[in-house]
Amino acid sequence: MGKKYVLNPWLEIQNMKEEIGRIMEETTAKDASGCEKVANFRPPADVYATADNYLIQVELPGMAPDGVSLEISSNTLAVCGERRLEKGAAGGAYQTLERAYGRFYREFVLPEDVRLESISASMEQGVLSIRIPRKDLMGQGVRIAIDEG
Repeated sequence: MGKKYVLNPWLEIQNMKEEIGRIMEETTAKDASGCEKVANFRPPADVYATADNYLIQVELPGMAPDGVSLEISSNTLAVCGERRLEKGAAGGAYQTLERAYGRFYREFVLPEDVRLESISASMEQGVLSIRIPRKDLMGQGVRIAIDEG
């Protein structure tokens, strides 16, 4: 028969305490744009690439555009904000809460062929659409010098 390992419950509690401390540090961490990196939820997103643009669509039902922040730092686009829980009917209490509330955060690493100065965003029917124009890298010619050997 194999050896039995006895777990020290105090050591396990200490490990959990350290893990909780690490998680708490992450939840207060902010990226270079000022958005809180770790949040209550990550809204779902789709990313498309066409010949002319990248399109990022983020589901944010019930959110107003002024409750969402878009920031670019280095080559990273951060989408963050907070969805607040609305008060229920007067004198009533929620029976079920299935939607995510609180701070949200999404991060997208941008490719090299984007024109940062031309990024635009719009929000319609709870979907944030971010259009990121692409540079025409193929159309840019590069002259290569030939050394005499």
